[in-house]
Parts: sequence; structure tokens; C-alpha cells
Amino acid sequence: MSILYIIFRTGSEVIRIIEYAMLIYCVLSWFQPRQMWFYKFREFLQPFVAPFQGLSRMVMSRLNAPIDFTFLFAILGYQILERLWWTLYRLLAVRGF
Repeated sequence: MSILYIIFRTGSEVIRIIEYAMLIYCVLSWFQPRQMWFYKFREFLQPFVAPFQGLSRMVMSRLNAPIDFTFLFAILGYQILERLWWTLYRLLAVRGF
């Protein structure tokens, strides 16, 4: 196994952990937990979803919808990122890096 594959595999696993953490947060948010660990979990995820909040606000205002789409857009964005990540790996692997 090459070091390049190990690096890209690790990066892919990190992206998946972030995606799963976002899904867990979304499900838990339906129950409106008030424990401190839930707020810490939200603080942990905030940097990962912040780039998608503007898009979510724009969609919410255009649709007049009270639903926050931030996490949906974030999960889709990270899935696209993972596919681009592996495409970059294939390009580098073909070139012999």
C-alpha cells in the first residue's frame, strides 16, 4: 500500500466521520436535548457547516420556508468533496506520485 493511498484513505475517513456526526446531530436535534454535551457537539460541527449557512438562508428566504437546510447542504457538499478527493487521488496515482 502506498503512502499516497494511506493519506487519501485517512482524509476520506475524516470526511465520513464529519458526515456521520452531522447526521447524528440532526437526529438528536429533533428531540431538543438540553444537555451540555449537545451544545459542545454543535460547537464542534459549527466550522464544518458554516460555509453552507449563507446558501441555506438564501433558499429559506426564497421559499419562505422555516426549515434550516444548512446540514443537508453540508452533507451533500462533503459527499461531493469526497468524490473530488478520490478523483484527485486517481490523477496523482496515474502520474506516479
